[in-house]
Amino acid sequence: MQEDLDSVTEWLLRASSEIPREYFQLPVADAEEPEYRERVYCYELYHRWRCHWPGDFPFSLGGEVDKTGHPIIRGNPKPDFLVHVPGKMTNLLVVEVKPRNRDIGRMAEDLKKLVAFRRQPVNYFAAYFLVYGLTLSEWPTLRERLLLAARGDVEFDRMLISCFVHEAPGERAKAVAWQ
Repeated sequence: MQEDLDSVTEWLLRASSEIPREYFQLPVADAEEPEYRERVYCYELYHRWRCHWPGDFPFSLGGEVDKTGHPIIRGNPKPDFLVHVPGKMTNLLVVEVKPRNRDIGRMAEDLKKLVAFRRQPVNYFAAYFLVYGLTLSEWPTLRERLLLAARGDVEFDRMLISCFVHEAPGERAKAVAWQ
């Protein structure tokens, strides 16, 4: 599974570097500044990521797969991306994406969702949390705010999640550490 995850990660990072400015921050009519729009960013990232996906790869990329009513998965989670074998519990990667200006409480909820996808019985091999529009120098502050928001929650285990920061259009997202 690690070899497949390495391939999928490379395609994701390559795709991140291909996202144009207008999908990174959406220009808004009669507004001075463009806005971060998570769905716009995610749809473009999905498109660019799929362009690197070989037809014979054993896993499928799904965007916002609604798991409501699933016989094993509880609640109504709808992660931004799933890399899995549909119809089977062969699960490689779950990804949540957030813009830099998203509410810290909502980000912390997504981290808990990622942890739940990593644990039994869902058992995804890996989970990624990608923040776009954030600089690498801003990551330590956001990291501390996220850890503070999740502190005391027995469901949260940061070691089950890998984080990435995508600073700007035309740049490749980069892995960042929890420590």
